[in-house]
Amino acid sequence: MVATRTSGVLGTRVDEVDTPALFVDLDALDRNVARMAATITGSGVGWRPHTKGIKVPAIAHRLLAAGALGVTCAKVSEAEVMADAGIRDILVANQILGEAKVRRFAALCLRADPLVAVDSAEGVAQLNQAAAALGVRPRVLVEVDSGMGRCGTSPGSATVGMAQRVAEASHLRFTGVMAWEGHAAGIADPEAKRAAVIEAIGKLVGSAEACRAAGLPVDIVSCSGTGTYMIAAHVAGVTELQAGGGVWGDVHYRDHFGVDHECALRVMTTVVSRPSDRYIVTDGGFKTLGSINAMAEPVGIPLGQVERFTLSAEHGNLRLNAPETTLRPGDRLEWIVGYSDATVFMHDQILGIRRGLVEEVWVIEGRGKLQ
Repeated sequence: MVATRTSGVLGTRVDEVDTPALFVDLDALDRNVARMAATITGSGVGWRPHTKGIKVPAIAHRLLAAGALGVTCAKVSEAEVMADAGIRDILVANQILGEAKVRRFAALCLRADPLVAVDSAEGVAQLNQAAAALGVRPRVLVEVDSGMGRCGTSPGSATVGMAQRVAEASHLRFTGVMAWEGHAAGIADPEAKRAAVIEAIGKLVGSAEACRAAGLPVDIVSCSGTGTYMIAAHVAGVTELQAGGGVWGDVHYRDHFGVDHECALRVMTTVVSRPSDRYIVTDGGFKTLGSINAMAEPVGIPLGQVERFTLSAEHGNLRLNAPETTLRPGDRLEWIVGYSDATVFMHDQILGIRRGLVEEVWVIEGRGKLQ
């Protein structure tokens, strides 16, 4: 069993824990989970939440208990962490190439039932060779480029050709198709966003239908993330959604993707210096709060009062446009996380807080799993 340096903080008030400390409001987390589960599974679609920004098996089990059918991971090493925790149905929603990676994925099939994405002949060949060496037959999804322009085969005939290649491989099981319509997530106008999401997913569903027409059975049509799940859940032909980060809620999802979830993920810092009544310095810098896609927001200080917020390695530097005299060195300053994906991976643990008290201490077991 993994021990933590602060396992003795259970029952402690959140404003008394050592800082910087990453924590989640459990009541808000539970409400976000219930909301996502109701929207997705309530529409008759499966829920396979992405855990790249969650990284804690105990929270993945929380989502499974709420109705998720499995989980999604970004890397084989993340999938191994989830398998170690007893989770079997795991999608690695990325292409994996190279002898070391395909060998690890094949070995994972000996204790779980994972899926993996492909979009190249090389990927299919390497996976098949590794699977044959261990006598396993993993499930494979062909990734379709539905408009994001990152990975995936072109919709239609190119996808069918790749699916046929998988189906003909001796030790692979063609199971379906997947895509991520991320290019549509940040569209501000609701109707334009809806149209873009539906158009993108239409390319995925159309590719699935083309595979079926070619005699290839398609069991899984997987897509979507937190920024699009409210729309994707109602698109005919989709079998499962990968939205996961929304259980945290953060500034990025709220402001850039229009997701009105509660911001449950927070960081507690200590004020370490007050050079003036318009300058606050805390002990949380970019190694604590992250700085990708969105900056953290201070709790209790109106954004209109913030003139400038910068992060150095170990310090948060908050300049105000009006005097603030209540916070003194040694006081606490809480922050709403800017982007959970850019924050969770930097911490060793997450504290689960309910009504101001530490109720859970979770080791972030998926931290550093990059392979």
